[in-house]
Amino acid sequence: MYKNRFVLVLTLLLALVFIAPSIAQNAKKGEAKKMEKKEAGTLKEVKCDPACGFCIQSKDEKEIISDVKLHAKTHHQMELTDAKVKEMIKDVK
Repeated sequence: MYKNRFVLVLTLLLALVFIAPSIAQNAKKGEAKKMEKKEAGTLKEVKCDPACGFCIQSKDEKEIISDVKLHAKTHHQMELTDAKVKEMIKDVK
């Protein structure tokens, strides 16, 4: 009885050892596709007043909006709307 359990556990472990690299490769392929989609967009930026020096560049508009709103709140005590930040976004040439 113990021998059967041992064989079953050993078989499952061996199967896991051979399947794990395949699962990891599939996960990496999925991440690569997500990165390709992000990289496909145009690089955009928002620059703060030159005296401040804050500048953010990204292809992800949501990232820019959240970072600019956080910067405005923490460094300039300003509450910006998403629409106001979108007006500030410019394409990088």
